[in-house]
Amino acid sequence: MSPASLTRAVRRRVRHWADKPGWFPIQAGPAAGAQILLQGPTEGFWCDMLAGTFDAFIYESIAGRRNLRGANCWDIGAHVGYHSLIFAGLGAQVLAIEPNQYNADRLREHLERNPAMARNIRLLAVAVSDQDGEMSFVQSGDMRGDSSGSHLAAALAPLDPLVYAGCERLMVPTVRMDTLIERGERAPDLIKLDVEGAELLALRGGRKLLAEKKPLLLIEMHHICLMFHLQQLLLQLGYTLRLLDEQNAIPSRCFVIASAD
Repeated sequence: MSPASLTRAVRRRVRHWADKPGWFPIQAGPAAGAQILLQGPTEGFWCDMLAGTFDAFIYESIAGRRNLRGANCWDIGAHVGYHSLIFAGLGAQVLAIEPNQYNADRLREHLERNPAMARNIRLLAVAVSDQDGEMSFVQSGDMRGDSSGSHLAAALAPLDPLVYAGCERLMVPTVRMDTLIERGERAPDLIKLDVEGAELLALRGGRKLLAEKKPLLLIEMHHICLMFHLQQLLLQLGYTLRLLDEQNAIPSRCFVIASAD
């Protein structure tokens, strides 16, 4: 069955589920069999996650570039842990970094429900930025709808202001990637970065890591200006960038893979 057919089949099945929270298995891919918690019937990316096809192009782009068995992966902006589960399913050790308290709580539930994969995943509930300390943070706790996203207030957030209408603001701890290394974290072989417009802040805080270790980068960019500034920074650090899933890119979001190979 093709990924598109599998996703359609899962969406048909979703329509028959009761309108209450429940645990449902991922149908295919490296995390097949892992269970994720849903608040009720839903569409969009939740169905893609259940099908095991969400952001499948990420893993297609890794194939042939990195063998993740035994690799160290940082999932920065881990959301509810879908990608962390996949990285663990591929044999990696995963540091899942997620400052949104609602997402982090759901991620913890996913780890408790999937102990075999959870053995290779650690959660760090902070925001990655260009400074250590605290920063203002905008977050959503909508676990049923289109987004439970969040971003640092200093970020260049997605262009559509409705995405974060009605969100709450609070202070969250922040850390630089270089500081994580100084504190004893093992340097990553791969970084997946999805931080809703704070991509430049995150990478600026890891210049030493990027210059010396050259991890493979998978980045979701959320603002057209960031697409320019990030490319400048990464070219200076010896990286080559390539667009992923270009047919679905929009001015406020695209995906790139960056490598120094």
